[in-house]
Amino acid sequence: MAKHQKPNKKKNELPTQPSSWDKIKALFKLSRESDEVKSFETAKKSKEKELSLENKLPKLKEKRRKEMQRRLISLLLLFSFAILVVVYFITPLSKVGRITVIGTNEVTDQAVIDASQIRSGDSLWETFFSQKKRETLVKNQLPQVKSMQIEFDGLNSYELVVSEYKTVAYLEKENEYFNILENGKIVNESRKVSIGNPPIFIKFKEGKALNKMIEQYQLLNENIHNSISEVEYTPSKTDEYLITLYMNDGNQVVASITSFAEKMIYYPDIVQKIGEGKGVINIEVGVYFTPFEPEPSEEESKVSDTEE
Repeated sequence: MAKHQKPNKKKNELPTQPSSWDKIKALFKLSRESDEVKSFETAKKSKEKELSLENKLPKLKEKRRKEMQRRLISLLLLFSFAILVVVYFITPLSKVGRITVIGTNEVTDQAVIDASQIRSGDSLWETFFSQKKRETLVKNQLPQVKSMQIEFDGLNSYELVVSEYKTVAYLEKENEYFNILENGKIVNESRKVSIGNPPIFIKFKEGKALNKMIEQYQLLNENIHNSISEVEYTPSKTDEYLITLYMNDGNQVVASITSFAEKMIYYPDIVQKIGEGKGVINIEVGVYFTPFEPEPSEEESKVSDTEE
């Protein structure tokens, strides 16, 4: 009789779970592999740096050498310049040598040099940088000087370039003549005779009337200027700017300073209409002519003396 065999029942097989030891071994292996990779990368980078430094080292040496050369050259130039400066200020080249003056007409060259207080042997650069002070000194002492510039005329020579106020007239006072400048100033220094063609002003003084007279006079042309001999300031109660002109042709002109230039331009036409007669031409308000009284002849003078 056959034996009945029991069928084999297969148990459900579950996946085997790694033990703790296996986990530790796996982590250790990963850590070691990671360290090896890092070591390899570190070694690789170190090698690359070494190669880079080897390549850069000659260039760095050359660059450093050039920088040192530049510094050395800079120091040499600096010291050389300092030595030259010291030597320069010791030599006569740093002192004022020759002094010349140009542009003077009313004043003398020596007067300008004396007023500027520039002397041979003075510090060249100190003098140059004190131009304003020197100009002020000259203008204070010489009112004829409008401006003065100091310019180099060689290595250590100066040229004083002067601009002057023009003399427009002469003030007559006690048989002496004083320059009247275009800016209305009267020069204190006198002379015995007037020079050139400027007219003689009488009884004027610095102030508003003189300034207006100069302004009006300069508006006239040269022909009118040359026809005027003297201008006398003769103010009245009705006109503080009244003047009397003595002309070179023998006439006299009475005018007001305020309208002098406007009316005086017609003087040649007025004289032409008058003809040969001489007298006083009043242009203060209108135009009036009053002939001079005829001087007595020699016979009339003798008769007058006999009657006396």
